[in-house]
Amino acid sequence: SSGINAEYGEYTDDSTSASEKQTIYYALGLVQDDDKLLEFSNYCLDSSLVRPSDSLYILGRSITQTKKGRVVSWLFMQDMWTRITEEFTVALFAVDAYISGVLSNFANEGDLKDIEDFFADKMDSLGPGKAAYESALQSIKGNIA
Repeated sequence: SSGINAEYGEYTDDSTSASEKQTIYYALGLVQDDDKLLEFSNYCLDSSLVRPSDSLYILGRSITQTKKGRVVSWLFMQDMWTRITEEFTVALFAVDAYISGVLSNFANEGDLKDIEDFFADKMDSLGPGKAAYESALQSIKGNIA
């Protein structure tokens, strides 16, 4: 994990430009190791390391680039949903990107049912992300067809 820690360090270094940070977090999202992807996901929720306005974009765009990353991201979203919706009220505009990034590329009935079941009693907590959720469901249905 020293490689990932070195990348984290470079990401949090104030001298690292915004474009370099973007490259780093997209690269970290390509890692094909569940534990490292989970570690990176948890790292994104640490506001002393990643700005809250950036963290949901990273979680929704970087880690979800691969099939393995999408699975880890979906499990992480389920585990952390309450924390995310409570702690990221200042970044709720980013919830749209997070929801669509994590959910939109699933392509089977089982995943669709799991997603619908998970959110069935959480519609109120979706807030401004409700449209993104509805859109993600349509994307999944289109992917299945």
